Amino acid sequence: MAFDMYLGKERESIEYYEEVLFSIIKEDDSYPKLNSIWEEFYNGPLILPNDANEIVHELITLRTQISKNDEQKSLINMIDRLLPFLSKAYKMNEKVRCISD
Repeated sequence: MAFDMYLGKERESIEYYEEVLFSIIKEDDSYPKLNSIWEEFYNGPLILPNDANEIVHELITLRTQISKNDEQKSLINMIDRLLPFLSKAYKMNEKVRCISD
């Protein structure tokens, strides 16, 4: 696992091959929260509930963008996994702990 996220006992991850997500959004002002995760990727960032909510919205925007590009469509499954996980963090007002390899 490249990047594990924990919400209580639940776990989600961004696999090595899914890290291409960050090359797509890197330095794009439309994705400030995702870029901040990339900046702290190897430092085990903590995602606060409000940040989780903002990331959900950024992922929805990104999903729409990549759905039009056949080469990037493989990331849709990852986004679909992350959306409910991060939404739950926001709804439960819980922090997401992150650990990277």
